[in-house]
Amino acid sequence: MNEFTEHSLENENELFNLRHSSLRTTIKRGFGILNSHFRSIDGKPFWSYETQVNVVLACCIIHNHIMGVDPHDFLMEEICTESEPIRRTISLS
Repeated sequence: MNEFTEHSLENENELFNLRHSSLRTTIKRGFGILNSHFRSIDGKPFWSYETQVNVVLACCIIHNHIMGVDPHDFLMEEICTESEPIRRTISLS
């Protein structure tokens, strides 16, 4: 469902589906950014689940730090193209 259409939401299911789709897109975009920056999480996992969670959190922290210090860092410019206008930090919550 596209939230920019003139079609109004008719029930709670449609509202849920709209919000679920929006959240899913945001999460997929976040993982796409992480996968492009950090190749260690872009393959078949060989760590335990707990370690994988810690690695993803560490990558989010490193990404957010770089974006906070210099959002136009040359490493970020190589990865983020104009087709991906995401220039903000990745939320961990």
